[in-house]
Amino acid sequence: MRQKHQLLPALCFIAMLILLGLQVYWISKYYNITKQNFEKEVNLAFEDAFKKEFSLRADSIQHILKRRLLDTTLFTITSKFDKKEKKVIYTVGETKRPKDKFSSSFSLHDIDVLINKENKKQITTLIAQRFSELLRNEDLNNHIVYYRTQELGKYMVELTNKIEFDTTNLRPILNKYLSKRSIFVKYNFYAKQKDSTTNSSTFNQALLKKYPIITHSLPTYKHNPGQNYVRVMFKDPFPYILSNMWLILFSSIFLVFLIAFCLYYLLKSLRKEKKLSLIKNDFISNITHEFKTPIATTMLAVEELTNKTVRQDEEKATRYLKHAKNELKRISELTDKILKISLYDTENYKIKKEKIEIEAILKEIIDIYSLSEKDVKITLKNNTGIVEILADKSQFQHAVANIIDNAIKYGRDEVEIDVNVLGDSGYLITAFKDNGPGIVKSDLPFVFEKFYRAKQNQSTVVKGYGLGLNYVKQIMDQHHGWYTIISNQNGTELKLGWPL
Repeated sequence: MRQKHQLLPALCFIAMLILLGLQVYWISKYYNITKQNFEKEVNLAFEDAFKKEFSLRADSIQHILKRRLLDTTLFTITSKFDKKEKKVIYTVGETKRPKDKFSSSFSLHDIDVLINKENKKQITTLIAQRFSELLRNEDLNNHIVYYRTQELGKYMVELTNKIEFDTTNLRPILNKYLSKRSIFVKYNFYAKQKDSTTNSSTFNQALLKKYPIITHSLPTYKHNPGQNYVRVMFKDPFPYILSNMWLILFSSIFLVFLIAFCLYYLLKSLRKEKKLSLIKNDFISNITHEFKTPIATTMLAVEELTNKTVRQDEEKATRYLKHAKNELKRISELTDKILKISLYDTENYKIKKEKIEIEAILKEIIDIYSLSEKDVKITLKNNTGIVEILADKSQFQHAVANIIDNAIKYGRDEVEIDVNVLGDSGYLITAFKDNGPGIVKSDLPFVFEKFYRAKQNQSTVVKGYGLGLNYVKQIMDQHHGWYTIISNQNGTELKLGWPL
């Protein structure tokens, strides 16, 4: 059994380590998955923001191109019907160089009318809109400028150089796409003349330490050298990761602490039960011995009385009967004490309070114990002026008697006990101070527990049952009073507070 008790804490400790290891493993794994998801999300947000920024620039260029095409000092828009194709062909040409024109394939399928004086403004505006869309789709989206006319080609090159990619314009757009994904991690842009479009493996450790997450690069198609490719570098994404896994993290920590507390409470309870079992075994051993001795003495006396010769000797018969009576009285008193403790444990015992005279009862008990086999000196002082209190007389007597009995039983050869009656905050205090060897400090918190016996000097072992102070505790609880104990090598002081 002892080996099992020793093995159980070790198994609990190992189980806790395994549980803690599993929790750390799963949390770290989830952390890495969340980090990978963060990297994926910022790349998607970067791509979306990059496309959006380009789309806004293309919108601006398209709008300017439309106005340029409608400038009649630069361009003319004409139309003619193609009999072979059976549709109207619209042509854009330069005003100063009529031969420099573009009309090879430009047509509007949903508009098939010739330009005349009545519809010229409406149709030319629509043609300029559709032609600017064509330039956007075929030129801007492919990042190539086709010189459909010399003037138009030169102007588009100048315009795209003027309205080109800029991280200042990209930042607010990227912030918007990141916030949609609940990402609020600080970042910076990283632009280079030459770059790969894969990962960040080419970056040095100093940069990766400062910015552990770096997106793949995207081409900017800028004409200025040094900014042909751009990336976004993010600082440590721990706040984002924590916001996504805080529930798992804190639930895991709570679970670990809960299980640790349960294991601690279980082991504590087992140690307490083991300790109580040892105390009970000691009590049973002592009580058995205490019962066996008077029983054996009584049986011997009764056996002698069965002898006719002894019965005829009146002196011997009287002596044997007296021994039997005394031993049976001891058994009765011991049984009564055990039954009372058991009765108090059931909480069904009801005290019978009455007015009792304090000094009279204390003097009566002191007189009894002054006749002890030891040299006993007991002094009583009462300066409170209080003569009576409301309490159960029998229990009051038992509480006082148990304390004095302990002081004498565990005291030195010459016992001195000071009994002082004090008053304080609605309580009458009976204080008992002796000159005994005292109680070990580690035993003090347990001396009021049932069956508990404090450590004793091996040369002066006193037999007992560990019931006396527990009996006092039960009495004080029944009276809604209190009790305290202070002890050192010079003696012990025990106080009982009785409600007034």
